[in-house]
Amino acid sequence: MLRILIPVAAMIVGVAAGVFIGMRRRGPAAAKNDRFPWTSGLEFVRAWLARICGRVAGILRFSDRFSSHRLNQQGGSPQRPYRCHEPGDLPLEPHSGDDTIPPAGTGNDERTIAETKRSREADTSDGSNDPAEPDGLNCRVRIGREPKGSTWQTVLIVDISGAIDAPDDGHDVDFKATLSDVTDRKGPSLPALVRPKQGPINRTARFTYQTQVGRLCHRHTALEDWTAVAQISPEWFVLPRQGRRELRFDISIVSRSTGEPLADGTCTGGFENIEIGYLDIDDNIQRAKTLAVGLAFSVGAANNALQEPEINVIHGWVRTNFGSGDASEGARLELEQALRKTAAFFHRGGHLNLEEICKEIVEIAPMVGRLDIMDLSLRVAGAKGQVTAADLNLLKDLAQWLQIDRSRLRTMVEKTLPISMHQSEDTEMILGVTTEMSKDEVRHQLNREYAKWSSRVISSDPSIRKQADQMLNLIADARTQYIGVRPSA
Repeated sequence: MLRILIPVAAMIVGVAAGVFIGMRRRGPAAAKNDRFPWTSGLEFVRAWLARICGRVAGILRFSDRFSSHRLNQQGGSPQRPYRCHEPGDLPLEPHSGDDTIPPAGTGNDERTIAETKRSREADTSDGSNDPAEPDGLNCRVRIGREPKGSTWQTVLIVDISGAIDAPDDGHDVDFKATLSDVTDRKGPSLPALVRPKQGPINRTARFTYQTQVGRLCHRHTALEDWTAVAQISPEWFVLPRQGRRELRFDISIVSRSTGEPLADGTCTGGFENIEIGYLDIDDNIQRAKTLAVGLAFSVGAANNALQEPEINVIHGWVRTNFGSGDASEGARLELEQALRKTAAFFHRGGHLNLEEICKEIVEIAPMVGRLDIMDLSLRVAGAKGQVTAADLNLLKDLAQWLQIDRSRLRTMVEKTLPISMHQSEDTEMILGVTTEMSKDEVRHQLNREYAKWSSRVISSDPSIRKQADQMLNLIADARTQYIGVRPSA
């Protein structure tokens, strides 16, 4: 108050005195007798205002020093060699390092998805933006946006309010959060898992977010307003299911030195998950395996003669891939019954729309799963010890529908169906040459095949030596057919 009253009073007194004295010094006589002649009261006022401003600045500097001295004497916060965070001043630390995130509650692109009290869910229909219990830790999660290159990506912004009790003043703390899917309220909660940069999902790696908050000034910190402490990208975790999900956020403020929680809270809310979940992946894998059984039976029945060797190959694959080894006796009997019914369907001349089945497999199965299905089909085709032209044509169609390129199919055929099994010489399947290729392309392809098989004629394995001799003879015949060059004697 003194900092305001003193300058104002001084200014009023100065202006009044200047006007009074200036009015008396207008005449020539006054100008001769005075040391500082003034031609008008206005000039006198201007000069005195300049002096007053200088005095006021001095008074303000003195007032600042006096106030700081009194605060220290009364037990106020002492000067610290570090910066600590007062209530409402906790930092938001975006992982992108970009400060252009839309501020909380100021844009249409942010909306609250989760907010609750510490021990019970808050009613967000009325007053959801007001902090909840002041004596506990409250949290809410909002949808925000983060710049990513030339676009924006969705992030989950975590706000907290309430009280944090630290062991001492100037205590360093971290923020920690775990996510769970509680959409199915009748069943157990399902954890969010860490999204791997590559490779399969580790089902034991539960997603946990932790970041530094900073240093708290006092042992007891009261956050009266919502304070943003973290933002979590959905690219870092995998949820169980795709679509609209109900998520629970278990959050805590932990001591950086001991790792012990100082305050904790829970909040729940809805989230639209656009990524496929890890349980969806499991369902897709099982569905793809079920469809694979139908493809395998179709390959076995390609010549309208589904035989026991082919059925045995399919049964062995099913027992391995459907986990019946750990299943109960009733489950194994049910599986065997389903396989018998499927075999009876094809024995009666039943047919499936293989192209549509393959289309569904492509939509739900990764390439490694499709290669496994193709390998099953090849083993079924060779179960009788020989492969007909109809079998090869069906296998080529399946590979095309499963989006497996021809060179990879040839490698698989070479391993599973050696040339000795082929009733007809399909040079496209065996050697990779077609009538659409130019002579130079055919020559280059045959030279590659010759280099590969000529080195195997000296193998210690008799079966490999036999296959190499057969392939070299087939290469020589292909040179004559496609290039017109007869092999030299």
